Amino acid sequence: MVTVSTPDLETMNALTAAVDMDSLTHGGLVLGAVEGTQSQVVDDAAPYLVTAVQSVPTLSLLDGVSFDNETAVWTLVFETMQVDASGPDQINAYSRLLYLTRNGTEHAQADTRNACLNKNTSLEMCRAALEADYVLLGEVAAAPGAALVLPAACAAGCGPEGAAGCSAACRVNASLESTAGSALQTLTLRVRHEDIRRAFGRFTPRVSPLYGSTQTVEFGVGMVFVPVLNAYNGAANNILIFNSFSVIENTFDEVAIVKQSAYSIATHVAFWTASAQQDARVRLATVEYLLDFGHSLENITAALNENALTPMTMRAIDEDDCAAMQALVDDLDDSTCLTKQPLCRPSVYVDGAGANMQVWATIVFPIPAWHTSRTIQFNTLLRTRDAASDMLMLSTLNFATTHTPRVACQASQTTAFDATQHVRAEVYRGSNLVYEKISGTFSMHNDTALSMAEALVTLVLRPDDSDQALEYFQTYTDETLRLDDLYMSHAKIGGAIPAHVSNVVKGSGGGRSTLTLDPQLVHACPLKTPETPTGAACVTTHDWGPAGLQRPGSATFFVHKVNASDDAANVAADVAWLENVFGSSDMDLLHRFRTAALTRPFSRSVRAQVRQQYAAVYWIWPVYSWPNMPPIGLVDKTLISLAWSIAH
Repeated sequence: MVTVSTPDLETMNALTAAVDMDSLTHGGLVLGAVEGTQSQVVDDAAPYLVTAVQSVPTLSLLDGVSFDNETAVWTLVFETMQVDASGPDQINAYSRLLYLTRNGTEHAQADTRNACLNKNTSLEMCRAALEADYVLLGEVAAAPGAALVLPAACAAGCGPEGAAGCSAACRVNASLESTAGSALQTLTLRVRHEDIRRAFGRFTPRVSPLYGSTQTVEFGVGMVFVPVLNAYNGAANNILIFNSFSVIENTFDEVAIVKQSAYSIATHVAFWTASAQQDARVRLATVEYLLDFGHSLENITAALNENALTPMTMRAIDEDDCAAMQALVDDLDDSTCLTKQPLCRPSVYVDGAGANMQVWATIVFPIPAWHTSRTIQFNTLLRTRDAASDMLMLSTLNFATTHTPRVACQASQTTAFDATQHVRAEVYRGSNLVYEKISGTFSMHNDTALSMAEALVTLVLRPDDSDQALEYFQTYTDETLRLDDLYMSHAKIGGAIPAHVSNVVKGSGGGRSTLTLDPQLVHACPLKTPETPTGAACVTTHDWGPAGLQRPGSATFFVHKVNASDDAANVAADVAWLENVFGSSDMDLLHRFRTAALTRPFSRSVRAQVRQQYAAVYWIWPVYSWPNMPPIGLVDKTLISLAWSIAH
């Protein structure tokens, strides 16, 4: 066996021809195999494409809004994205300006009229505009790991005077924390409720068919992203992400907050997750947008986390994911509890046209089977087009939850918190001012009083004994306690006053309230009028309102507000009213009782004494002149229903 190698194809062809000729000449049998291998290297000067994951400007509210009742501080937690240091020329190369709205300055629902959104507005121009019309909280430079830089006036702190020596902007506690190994940053704002009311918010009336007229404080938190020139965003415009909030103050019952997110384009965003009870594989997330005026919807896309690790890996939801989940939804006996529209296709409702056009958009995304993490995080990208400029705009909404999707068709729950804990209502009976604890309604049995004079009731409305209640009244000195509405239902023994009474209190404007009596009570004890029959066994009288009330057919006021001042005219007015109850034979008795009514309820504890200056004292005389019946041996029962408020 002979092996021969040749340097090129031409030599190999010559060698093969020589072997064939030799075989023909000598007549021998030659078995041969020719094998060739050729390699070639080509130098291509074109560069290969390098891609990198880019982050985008983001400011999204994370865990909602929380309120600390002891410190009266609101806490808002946001998630934002810093400049990524992993590569040059990032899309997210923006300087960030954080700001709050200013009391008295008008702003649109999504702050779309902000001067920073005007074309060719530089960082310096935007900063000056925010300082003039808003409250600038700080600035973050367009650099990886950049910190939140406070305004120069706040950098030195508040000084020896503490918070009282600071402006409202410097009293806001703003902190920016980075997440290790990630471009995510957590922005935390702690804002005093007093500053929201006096510096950052604006009061607007809110009318509800259930609760009447209430006061609403509206304020907003925004971040302006000003681009830095590079290969990606050299022609980019400023981006504004804005969150608006409404604090609803119900001065006669409670305080609640309504949160509304505005991302410069979407003025309202809501989302929820649900699963099917029939098939646990069916898990859906629904997102609802209300776009700002003049914006039409182009498209909505989303990505979902694959794991719960740090950094978190996001995976786009594609058509295959939507089709697979749609097949499962179609197999359900009834899918309307989950969704009434196809998956991954926005359902749009348009109202108006042009600059007055407003769009509602709802889209349902699947939570595919490949998602197995306990944490569910969606990153959605909203593409809209402005009708005035015909400009395509992007808006992001990122949200996360660790709760398992709830089974569809379960009833929703509402949680509220009570703010009337700052006020205490106390009752003292008779000339000896015997203390009696009350709730919303209370009864007086005149068979326990030795005379009509001993039926007198002293009502005291004062701040509660807690430190937070005293701080509330010391802070809001222009708000006072007052009695708004009072009814007395009088019944002879055997009269049919209902055993259970459920009255309704509603706002009447300006922080005041009105009382609507239980229909069963009004039916059993009708309101007194000039036509009331003389033989009625149960009668209801309206004895107090915004300006005091007299009963029909009577020249006497049966409810009187005691003047806390020792001015001679005020003392004379109080004593004159007491003459209706005790007579005028012992004027010293009347003066001593007035003094006791203004001092004894506040001598029960040191805390009560400190709160006396904020209290309101009323005298209530629950008696009724029964026609054709002498007072000797007469016994009746009175049910007192009242409403009070804290307001200007």
